[in-house]
Amino acid sequence: MLSRLGLVLLFLTVVGLALAYVTGFGFSIPLEKAVQADLSAATSPTLLNQKIVDALERDDIDDADMYVEIAKFMNYELPPETIKKLDDAHALSATVVRNTWQFGEGFATGEADTNAGLAGAVASDLTVVGDVRDIAGEGGKMLRGEPHSELILGLSVIGIGVTAATIATGGGGIVVKAGVSLMKAAKRTGRLTAEFAQSLTRLTSEAVNMPLLRQTLRATDLSDLKKTEEVFAAYGRNVKGSRLIPVLGKLGDLNTAVGPAETVRLMRFVKTTENLDDVTAMTKRFGVKSRGIMELTGKTALRSFKTSFKLLEWIAEGIWGLITWLAALIGMALMRGVRMFGRVRLAKPL
Repeated sequence: MLSRLGLVLLFLTVVGLALAYVTGFGFSIPLEKAVQADLSAATSPTLLNQKIVDALERDDIDDADMYVEIAKFMNYELPPETIKKLDDAHALSATVVRNTWQFGEGFATGEADTNAGLAGAVASDLTVVGDVRDIAGEGGKMLRGEPHSELILGLSVIGIGVTAATIATGGGGIVVKAGVSLMKAAKRTGRLTAEFAQSLTRLTSEAVNMPLLRQTLRATDLSDLKKTEEVFAAYGRNVKGSRLIPVLGKLGDLNTAVGPAETVRLMRFVKTTENLDDVTAMTKRFGVKSRGIMELTGKTALRSFKTSFKLLEWIAEGIWGLITWLAALIGMALMRGVRMFGRVRLAKPL
């Protein structure tokens, strides 16, 4: 009777493990722990400290701060000299000078990849200055047959239309408008992957009706910026952005989660809209640490960190209990086998 019970329990244990394998029940670990495990294998206190120092030397405070957040997440202590350099970089005088210069450059040119510079670029677009500047610039190049960016041109036309809608609705399109500006910045700084840029260009061209836009450009005096604004503000209200607007809205969500600079830098991990969903989910969970996590581990989706079957970790936490349990079951089964073998031998005639 006891041996039969042992066989039954052994069978149920195997079935339970199989079900856990299929469903993931009882074997998943907290996401933060899974990410820390991957980071631990991919980096070290020394490596993170060096990345922070390198970022400070090239005056990339945003990058330095991001790696500081990774170090805190991993409970790594930074050397005193590194902390001193960080404090100096964040001193009020240095911050004011740096941010003022970067904001002005971003506002004037639209080219930036720091938070302050991108704040300037977004600000210029929100006042339609940036969109008009880019329509005149890229549109003029198109008409002259010079190399130009259809993506920036189309986004600028959409941007003017969204600005008008934002004003009319009291701010309803502000998230999408930020997405337009950030996408243009990502294109200018070379952060867009070729695959995603191609997909966006196709969606943008469809939205603005590129052949009609070309005709409108030819009929407009692009040197008259005021007239250009009036013409394309009217044109922009009629764009069909049902497929593009949700993508731009996700960039606005990224901006809310991690700021403009990180949003632009994260674009190098995006090749498809599915990738954009993955990156957005990552930033909602890990904030500004997200890019560092992706760079160091090579993983861009939360599901790639937290697998459904973590048997080895479960065993590691209770190895002796599991071994004892399985040994007892196997022992009971073996005893049953020995007794049956003995009975068979006794039953045979001599």
